Amino acid sequence: MPENKLNGLVKSLRQKVEETRGRKTTKVVAMFDLTGSTSMKLREGHTVGTKTALLHNLICSEIVKRYDGSVIKELGDGILASFDDCLNACLAAIDIKTAIYKQKQFLTKGGLTFGEVEELEIAGVRDLLGAPVDRCARIASIAMAGQILMDSALYSGVSSFLRDNENIRVGPPETVDIKDTGLTVTCELTTKEIGFVAGRKMPFTLHEEGRLLIRQKVAFVQNAKQEITELGVGLTTFTDYFVSTRRSEFKDHVVKLLENGVNFKCMLLDPNFRMAKEYARDLNEPNLIKEIESSIRELKKQQREFAGLNLAGSFEIRAYRKLPCFHAVCVDPEADVGRMTVSHYLHGVRRAETPVFQFSKTVNKIMFEKYWLSMKELLAESRRL
Repeated sequence: MPENKLNGLVKSLRQKVEETRGRKTTKVVAMFDLTGSTSMKLREGHTVGTKTALLHNLICSEIVKRYDGSVIKELGDGILASFDDCLNACLAAIDIKTAIYKQKQFLTKGGLTFGEVEELEIAGVRDLLGAPVDRCARIASIAMAGQILMDSALYSGVSSFLRDNENIRVGPPETVDIKDTGLTVTCELTTKEIGFVAGRKMPFTLHEEGRLLIRQKVAFVQNAKQEITELGVGLTTFTDYFVSTRRSEFKDHVVKLLENGVNFKCMLLDPNFRMAKEYARDLNEPNLIKEIESSIRELKKQQREFAGLNLAGSFEIRAYRKLPCFHAVCVDPEADVGRMTVSHYLHGVRRAETPVFQFSKTVNKIMFEKYWLSMKELLAESRRL
């Protein structure tokens, strides 16, 4: 096509876009994605993978329509849909999950959100815009295979109706720090027969500015089921959360986890280690040893308090004798849904400001296992205080 005609085409399309005015309305937004489609195509061939994706999308689309929903568009191996009725959206999601589960050939995962969106159509192409659409995509991205998640806005509107159905099950709310979305509360939607899928999928995330904020840290650890290990030099920030913030911000969450049987392990550099003073001198931190000793005293105070409450979980303080390499928080390392944050110590950069990598066993298994191996070695050589 000649350049002048191409320019004319683009100008015409741009004008259509500029003149388009959407209709604002309140909707339930739903996304359903076929899981493992890429590996399926590599394993069984492109034709099998494509036909599976087609079947997945047809099942989702037909069930959406039967619950008076609207299929907005296909997203490769998934669909984007909307509903006017909150309960219908949840029932459709349940039927989609059940129908695909019964096939025992592939799995779907999905996200449901509720809020104000903008419906529009340009040159015959329909679309939905708005924060609920973006949030739905993020929630769907953290769903595990076979898992349907809904946001708290939708759940608050349908919870009483869902409880009336003896076959439907809604999991407890879990707070996840989702990239570009922030702290988001989600609940899993399933049936009595199928049951729940453990945890949330946590994609690799980089916090360039440094350590997580206290609310982000709480969200990261609060759904732990077995164990939390905190590794650092002096754990001064961790210790400060117990003494310089309101109980409701941090300490109450720790107590709740201990009540549920979660075991804490707090690992610091041994202040009596012969290389500790040299390490402090090299960093030009003359007060480092005193800060570590102060943290140990305060953590022991917290330990005695927790012991007096006869909680199911334990609160250990351990000292290691190796030169520190990184700070880490590891949650449920032996479980499939284990997750971790890691920040390496960089010369000339404050420890609290070093970038933080956040990842999970489900997404970055090899990296997770390598860091956990290092932490286990330190644990094995450490002494209990």
